Amino acid sequence: MEQATAILQAIIVLSVVGFLMLGAEICVPGLVLGTLGSLCLAIAIGLGYYQYGWIVGSLLFAGMGVLGLLGFFGWLSLFPRTAVGRKLINPKSVSSDFLKSRHPLLGKTGVAFSDLRPAGVAMIEDRKVDVVTEGNFVERGMEILVVLVEGPRVVVRKTL
Repeated sequence: MEQATAILQAIIVLSVVGFLMLGAEICVPGLVLGTLGSLCLAIAIGLGYYQYGWIVGSLLFAGMGVLGLLGFFGWLSLFPRTAVGRKLINPKSVSSDFLKSRHPLLGKTGVAFSDLRPAGVAMIEDRKVDVVTEGNFVERGMEILVVLVEGPRVVVRKTL
């Protein structure tokens, strides 16, 4: 009976220490604390399987998984506010809507240089551009309109 109590205490201590180390990883990056914390949690789960069987071990595993997911989503909300997060995240980043609305090809018309099934080549402003349609087939020679530009991806549709 005394051994079971000692193992239960070890499971509790390892779980608490493991989660604390994972939480400390937010402020002290480097994966050392996170790795050690994950190892503590794995040992606690292993002890649960060893001492109490597969049902309790599986419940322990599932419970730590849920707590881990909750902790991860908490980290996602806290990390941008930490000193390291502020250094890594650019608060003055330009929104993607601004970039989409300012691309020089946006709104331009051209001609399908090849059949667009849905990808192909179009001639826009006297240059060949790799394009994709919104999903519809466009025959070669049809007039097209650029409706969206996302990085190198140029989306077109057949004009009416």
